[in-house]
Amino acid sequence: MPTIKDVAERAGVSVSTVSYALSGKRRISTETRDRVQAAIHALGYRPHAGAQALASRRSQILALVMPAADYFSVSVGMAFVTAVTTAARGYGYDVLLMTADEGDEGLRRITHSALADGVLPMEVEVQDSRVTTIRELGIPAALLGQPADPQGLPWVDLDFAAAGALCVEHLARLGHRRVGVLGPNSGAYERGLGYALRTLRATREAAARHSVSLVAERTGPVRREVAGSVRRLLAASPAITALVVYDQEALATVEEVLATEGVRIPGDLSVLAVAAESTARRASPSLSFVELPVAAMAEHAVALVVGAISGTPAEPVLLPPVLNERGSTAAPARRSPFRAEELHE
Repeated sequence: MPTIKDVAERAGVSVSTVSYALSGKRRISTETRDRVQAAIHALGYRPHAGAQALASRRSQILALVMPAADYFSVSVGMAFVTAVTTAARGYGYDVLLMTADEGDEGLRRITHSALADGVLPMEVEVQDSRVTTIRELGIPAALLGQPADPQGLPWVDLDFAAAGALCVEHLARLGHRRVGVLGPNSGAYERGLGYALRTLRATREAAARHSVSLVAERTGPVRREVAGSVRRLLAASPAITALVVYDQEALATVEEVLATEGVRIPGDLSVLAVAAESTARRASPSLSFVELPVAAMAEHAVALVVGAISGTPAEPVLLPPVLNERGSTAAPARRSPFRAEELHE
């Protein structure tokens, strides 16, 4: 097994310089750091986690705070866990998973016990008490979501307001004037989660600007309720010619209901979603979508919290939405192929 001395010899530096490069306790030049990293990779050296933590007085752990609620998308949550863990390993950190139902007390426990060097709260509310608690505790943090007042904490988020507007503008350009909106989830909306409030508000504002009439249905945690919401949208009079889905957990149910009712995409109904690329591609047919950039958000969040740990100031990151056209949106049909009385219960 290679040792830290072997790394130092290969990089042409002292053992203490290698130690500083690993712990970040002292500033070293980029060139020297790159030589040390190259030697580590070439030799396959793996520093002892316990010794590294003692040397730096850090745990080398980041705490990811996930919700434990029925409104929370399991597929999105697990995608974030994977992406955050992968990004953290690139900085030499492991990830501790916490549930948001531990609340402010959980953050205090993490801080007072020194279990983690920094925290990454998910599903940030517009008025989120955790922001104030984090500031009081002084623990480094980066928020996965945008609160109304971040109090100087770094955050990263998709520009959900721009995403909602982009969906409406895309459909309006195609000629749609009567659009159904499915989601966001009622639980997320009632909790005041930033993405839910901003998306729906921006969608309504864009619809008003483009003379588009909206028919909206929020989603819930029960599959049968989601199916009912989809059928109510299809039964609206006058009929909708396009559907925007803001809850990716509902997409499988949407697909099932449309298939049962014989609704063709996009010939009878254009469908557009805000979803992770993998989810949109699994749909049949493949859906046009505004991407939920899970990997990019995770990478930025980890970089922000690692910077906060080292005392490096950072600006928040607001990612612009990107529309990926996959053929599920088109100009509206001349006549709606479905009527309310024909829909199955």
